[in-house]
Amino acid sequence: MRDAKNPVRARHLKHLGLYVFRREALLEFPTFPHGELERIEQLEQLRWMENGYKIRVAEVEFDSVSVDMPEDIAKVEKLIRSPG
Repeated sequence: MRDAKNPVRARHLKHLGLYVFRREALLEFPTFPHGELERIEQLEQLRWMENGYKIRVAEVEFDSVSVDMPEDIAKVEKLIRSPG
């Protein structure tokens, strides 16, 4: 096992993504070249950064429900209807 004698202990955070763009930026995005960081990490956010855009991040104290598939919507609707 790689680095078994020196394990890395790191604080991991969950990524909650909310993306907001101006129309002009979205139209420009497909013209950006793919950068090395995006290729390595497979994160399109890095293409924005490698092409001079700033990304803002914030740490929050609450968790969220992932909505990745249509069936996830029912989970969110149930949470919205539940008291407290």
